[in-house]
Amino acid sequence: MRRLTRRQQLAAAVLAVLALLFLSLDFAGGSLAGARGGTTGALGSLYRGTDAVLGPVRRFVQGVPDVAGNRREIAQLTQRNADLQRQLAAAAADAATARQLRALQLQADTADWRLMPARVIATGPGAGFQWSVTLDVGSREHVQVGQTVTDGLGLVGRVVAVHATTSVVLLAADPTSGVGVRDVRSGALLLAEGAGSGPLTASALEDGVDVRVGDRLVTGPAGKTTYAAGVAVGVVTSVHDSADGTVSVRLRPVSRQAGLDLVGIILSEPRGTARPALEPASGSDR
Repeated sequence: MRRLTRRQQLAAAVLAVLALLFLSLDFAGGSLAGARGGTTGALGSLYRGTDAVLGPVRRFVQGVPDVAGNRREIAQLTQRNADLQRQLAAAAADAATARQLRALQLQADTADWRLMPARVIATGPGAGFQWSVTLDVGSREHVQVGQTVTDGLGLVGRVVAVHATTSVVLLAADPTSGVGVRDVRSGALLLAEGAGSGPLTASALEDGVDVRVGDRLVTGPAGKTTYAAGVAVGVVTSVHDSADGTVSVRLRPVSRQAGLDLVGIILSEPRGTARPALEPASGSDR
């Protein structure tokens, strides 16, 4: 412990003498109450002044025992917030899956197909193709090579390889992919080809066919393509007539070819004449 300086010792002695003096006056019934009150007021002012400076320090020291409890509470709140974030993400994923299932069911009902839902578990080159996806269903679920795959809005591609629990789908966007399509308005037949991340292109199978911007193209007709008939492929965005009479067009795909999640494999052809698949309304949620 640090020893008091001479000045501090002198001040302590003076305070002690004053204290003894006031005690003596109290016992003697003296009339220095005013002086005592003044001294008390001065000392009170001194206390209040020092408390204004030292109070925050004192309160901090008093709050030190609560730090551990506060940390536990913060940790609990952080964990609760993380749990809520996960619940919100799961709810959003469930809602998206429900929307996709409704779209698949609507397309199946419209075209009288039997669809098997499947989840995309891998994206990238597969089975010798650049633009392909791998699904979580295979021969155990009776998936077969050549079956058409849709996302509930339009054509995704077709199955090109089947394993016990997985299958590989060649996307319509692959440059090696060729899809026989039909103009819903005029009935003209064309061959659509993929261009990777670019728009689909299609060439008419006959010269001088009637194809216009805004026309909808679907797979088909049955017997003329390896795909199920009536699946929406795209909308014509431009038409080019060459000098030799050949007609080629660019298409805006109805189905997205990237970021796929839930799709449907068409397991059976329609019992009657296929009807064109529904196209999404402008600005609809995909």
